[in-house]
Amino acid sequence: MDTAPRAYDAIVLAGGRSARMGDVDKLQVVVDGATLLTHALAAVADARRVVVVAPDGTAGLPPGVDRVQEEPPFSGPAAAMGAGLTALRRHGDAADHVVVVAADVPRIGDVVDALLAGLAAHPGRDGVVASGVDGRRQPLLAAHRVAPLRAALDAHAPLAHLSATRVTSGLDLAEIDLAEVADDVDTPDDLDRLARRGDHDEGDHDG
Repeated sequence: MDTAPRAYDAIVLAGGRSARMGDVDKLQVVVDGATLLTHALAAVADARRVVVVAPDGTAGLPPGVDRVQEEPPFSGPAAAMGAGLTALRRHGDAADHVVVVAADVPRIGDVVDALLAGLAAHPGRDGVVASGVDGRRQPLLAAHRVAPLRAALDAHAPLAHLSATRVTSGLDLAEIDLAEVADDVDTPDDLDRLARRGDHDEGDHDG
């Protein structure tokens, strides 16, 4: 049985500076044969509409993708979420649900599948949010009913330099333990760790 919502929109957050990766644009790092940005876009390919929040000139965006940037630029994930939702709002037939994901998670496809299933399993909640290895919420890996999310963003305006955790803290979100698939890439050490784990996983399947 299909447990996903009938329709959803998606906001892909791809606007960070990658400061901890040195001179490397982490969204262009190739993991399992594709860039992190490509993985993120593939993960939400079933969305009715996808908005990518990213700077002008971001490489790897398919032709015609709806790209916006938060104001002021690089003013944080809460502002980026607001910019993405505003862009979706411009379409009169926007979906009732929206998936919000950071683009720096190699296994983002598994994350999105779990979030959509979680939405269907918790219809009375405002949405669902991933929890990571440390048990803390990961608000940049979440799926929401649009109306409560919009109300939360509006209540905290202006959003510049606010954390996504603060903005979404009042929402009734079911937490989903996604520690096994929610690793992100922030530093070269993160990338090395993921590469080593990938080699180990391949070895586990040998023979």
